[in-house]
Amino acid sequence: MKKKGAQENTKAKKMKMKMKKRRTGISGVPRPAVDPGVPDSDWWPIFHRRNCSSSPGLSSDMDEEEWFKHFFRLSKGTFSYICSLVREDLISRPPSGLINIEGRLLSVEKQVAIALRRLASGESQVSVGESFGVGQSTVSQVTWRFIEALEERGRHHLKWPDGKRMQEIKEKFEASCGLPNCCGVIDATHITMTLPAVQTSDDWCDQVNNYSMFMQGVVDDELRFLDIVTGWPGGLTVSKLLKFSGLFRLCESGERLAGNVRALAGGGDAREFIVGGAAYPLLPWLITPYKNDMVKSSTSEFNRVHESVRLFAVKAFSQLKGGWRILNKETNCIQRLHFVITTILATQSSVVGKLILWERSRGITF
Repeated sequence: MKKKGAQENTKAKKMKMKMKKRRTGISGVPRPAVDPGVPDSDWWPIFHRRNCSSSPGLSSDMDEEEWFKHFFRLSKGTFSYICSLVREDLISRPPSGLINIEGRLLSVEKQVAIALRRLASGESQVSVGESFGVGQSTVSQVTWRFIEALEERGRHHLKWPDGKRMQEIKEKFEASCGLPNCCGVIDATHITMTLPAVQTSDDWCDQVNNYSMFMQGVVDDELRFLDIVTGWPGGLTVSKLLKFSGLFRLCESGERLAGNVRALAGGGDAREFIVGGAAYPLLPWLITPYKNDMVKSSTSEFNRVHESVRLFAVKAFSQLKGGWRILNKETNCIQRLHFVITTILATQSSVVGKLILWERSRGITF
């Protein structure tokens, strides 16, 4: 009985010590009293102080706006706009334990910041949680609540450019590269993933023996994604991915890339088209380079110009993966990876009013 009583006393002392730490913090300085019903709206100054010193290689002379863009990949103004898109969804659902270590509800702004930081940095949920003073489970909940909300509320940004915007794109490509009536550049990339043993299939195994999801995109001269398709297995060829896409069906039916025909100075004319690499098929609306065995002095210049245009897409995909590093982390959930990709692109479309076509390529639901 004495032993049992001693154990209970020890447990009571430990509990008192935990409660004292919560009230005072690690430094022993008492925390100010907070109202648990008031959202945690002062998150940015706290996050800024906590994380700036742990970002090696960055100048200490960076102003607050530059730090914000570094951590979240967008400006404060764009951040506020994205918060306005998802606010109703994030406050209408029960908080489900979404509180910080002081017991205060997470504000919409802090929830969006947590989700963006997770997507931008690719850091673990534990690491992101520590930088915001929340737990791993909170990071998980917040991220997927944000993804679901933006997938729904950001949809109005996801559309093919209208006639006026497309004319601007064509003029800029002609001015920079000399290709008249060029409407964009198409390319594809693999997003590496893992698959549970029960789902492993050669269909998802790409050319370098990684399981991956294929992503196809059309970009403009400012590296904006105009059309994307995801959700297809990495084992497909580029030409098959194209033919399975909505872009192919729309262009073949004349519903897209069917604008004004451009008369050329040297005679002949040029319809609207996009540029693609050698792996793509040559189509009336898709221009590919001359093959090596067909290259002559008269065609080598065309290939040089063609390659300079194709590099717009290469750079766009490189920036996408470099800026949103969650895409470089393997995931074992096909549906979630599909939604991560489309949500990131919806976020990018909001940054400068970019127009993106988001296509549910395989009718995947979450």
